Amino acid sequence: MDTQAQTEDSWRSSANPDVLLNAVRPLERVTDKPDAERQRRRAIYDRRYRLFGCACARMVWDLLPTDAQSAVLISARAAYGQASKSDLQAATVRVLLAPVTFQEHALCAAGWASTAVYSPQFQPTQDESGWNPHEAARVAAKSLATRAAGPAPPGRPTTAAWETAWNQAFASARAHQAELVRDIFPPPGDAIRSTRLERDWLTSTVLTLARQADETGEYSALPILADALQDAGCDNEFMLARCRAFPPIHCLGNWVVDLLLGRE
Repeated sequence: MDTQAQTEDSWRSSANPDVLLNAVRPLERVTDKPDAERQRRRAIYDRRYRLFGCACARMVWDLLPTDAQSAVLISARAAYGQASKSDLQAATVRVLLAPVTFQEHALCAAGWASTAVYSPQFQPTQDESGWNPHEAARVAAKSLATRAAGPAPPGRPTTAAWETAWNQAFASARAHQAELVRDIFPPPGDAIRSTRLERDWLTSTVLTLARQADETGEYSALPILADALQDAGCDNEFMLARCRAFPPIHCLGNWVVDLLLGRE
């Protein structure tokens, strides 16, 4: 199997979000010359990357206090240029160096998805954006695993039953996050070059369904959007498959919706 085929197979099957994020990260060339196209690609990646972190924080939404939820919402708006660095700074979430409880892990997920600091004495500057979606994903998964397994039993090592329960819940959360990556990022490599939008596909029905999903955050109609795209002549297998993905895990930043609404 050639490298491209291996990449595409991994993209479809991997349950590790880090593997998928590495596959779509833009390659950086070492150069002092300004490169507008590289900057454009990087800006698109950063926007999607931030939205991934927000989607992971959403996995523990019911565990977050109101101020942490607000920070995640502001971070999502910042991804679309609707909130400034000052807005993010004002909503800073203070996180722990070594979270233990599922509530503490959830709070850290919100912090890393928006703007996080460790110390009350430290205030991030305009150039210090303390966000890390990779870390937001990991601690969100740890939060869900810790809540599912319950507090670790005393003593070392812990019981085999507890470790099995924790590991299963963590793996399930990470598999969910891998699907979030596939929802936010188009397939890598040659696949993305075939993802072109034809004007004829932008019928009133297609645009209405895309706007409704984007404005409400409700993506249950994406299979209907796929049907409408196909009726309009769309034969792009990647777009149609994303809309019909099963399990139907979708989130803000769905790449098909963004493409249809002209954000790319």
